[in-house]
Amino acid sequence: MNDMQRLATIEAVGRIREVLAAPRYELLPLKGMQAAARHLPAGAVVTVTCSPRHGLERTLAAAEWLVGAGFQAVPHIAARLVRDPAHLRRVVARMLAAGIDDCFVVGGDAERPAGDYAGGVELLEAMAAMSSRPSRLGVPAYPEGHHRFDDATLQRVLDAKAALADYAVTQMCFEASTVLAWLERQRRSGMSLPVYAGIPGVLERTRLLSVAMRLGLGTSTRVLRRRTGLVGRLLQPAVYRPDDLLQGLLPAVGDGGIAGLHVYSFNQVGATRAWLDAHHAAHSRGLGLEALATPEPAPAGPPG
Repeated sequence: MNDMQRLATIEAVGRIREVLAAPRYELLPLKGMQAAARHLPAGAVVTVTCSPRHGLERTLAAAEWLVGAGFQAVPHIAARLVRDPAHLRRVVARMLAAGIDDCFVVGGDAERPAGDYAGGVELLEAMAAMSSRPSRLGVPAYPEGHHRFDDATLQRVLDAKAALADYAVTQMCFEASTVLAWLERQRRSGMSLPVYAGIPGVLERTRLLSVAMRLGLGTSTRVLRRRTGLVGRLLQPAVYRPDDLLQGLLPAVGDGGIAGLHVYSFNQVGATRAWLDAHHAAHSRGLGLEALATPEPAPAGPPG
């Protein structure tokens, strides 16, 4: 390895350390959220989901509490729950009054729009025309597709959103190759938004599989289904830790197209933060540098 290669490797490891030290954490605005948030690093970026069942009020109230607790809150604003321009102005004014300068615009899971905004594109267009709004707007992306839309529609919508947004976050996925192949296709097509790779946190495997199936995730769920025989069930850990996923994504941090990590914690923050801290410590001790400089050969044979 020459000096230029070594410098590039050191810089890459430095970016990886930064990403591991400061991921985005997603929380659900449910009972126990505040207790979960207390396991987070001070000043962490914390996104708050929005559901038709609890509505925007629950999300905004949780985001306000997070700001008061010293976090950088990013509320999800579901377009299909916003009734009209007056309602949107009130939502935006409430975010700005709380000091919230970043929000995540989603279409939402409501069966029918509550008013004027059928999806995220329409809400982004309305926000773009406002004289005052949060300066950063994020949008979702779906490397494994979406159970309600075909791939062509998803791409068309993402292209429209990319012209109005500041970053994208991928839906939870369990295989790095799926995310990286999708990212490569997006870069070839001209999409230049910074992308935060969505990864699951440390969670009971059965619960995570249930969530994945409910979200309509496809091929990557086979990672959770491996070793389905009796011996496999006895040997397989009950708790899922996305070590392989993380190691597959980290080389793409920075110049590879990944701006950071977005952790779907499902409010199980303590174990997830400890897991991330362990990876950060390993890279800080130089183990990450050694792994990048002299990568291990791929194991022979099919996965277990």
